[in-house]
Amino acid sequence: MLVRLIYASYSTTDLNRDDIAQILRTSQKNNSVKKISGVLFYSDRYFLQCLEGERHAVNETYLRIAADPRHAKCVLIDYNAVPSRLFPKWAMEHASFFGGLDNELIIKYTEMGVFQPFHFTPQQANSFLAEVAVIAATLDDTVRRSQQLILRKN
Repeated sequence: MLVRLIYASYSTTDLNRDDIAQILRTSQKNNSVKKISGVLFYSDRYFLQCLEGERHAVNETYLRIAADPRHAKCVLIDYNAVPSRLFPKWAMEHASFFGGLDNELIIKYTEMGVFQPFHFTPQQANSFLAEVAVIAATLDDTVRRSQQLILRKN
């Protein structure tokens, strides 16, 4: 059974680009073996992550993440069986926000225009991720190889 799990958490330390790059390398290696796909958002110490794959592999991965001391307040936003993946080609990618408070996706899915994923309802989180997947599908391979998706203002 294919599932999609979406969670939010708060980083116990402020992470820099190198820290995120290391998390991505480890995630990509582990997720490739387990056939998990997804995307990771990190901004102002907040994480939002989507994991997609077989139920057992996704559950095991989420439990490991939730127990990681780098996370605090790990909250499950949504968990459902799904017919297909939003991010089938990504063992794990990182998405950054370009434009800060002016980012249209952040404004669209938050009340104050600030990325605070704890406030996402399951419907908001899924709609947000669906839009990110559409943006990602339009990117060329050069951007995909850079291991970073930047959500730009339109």
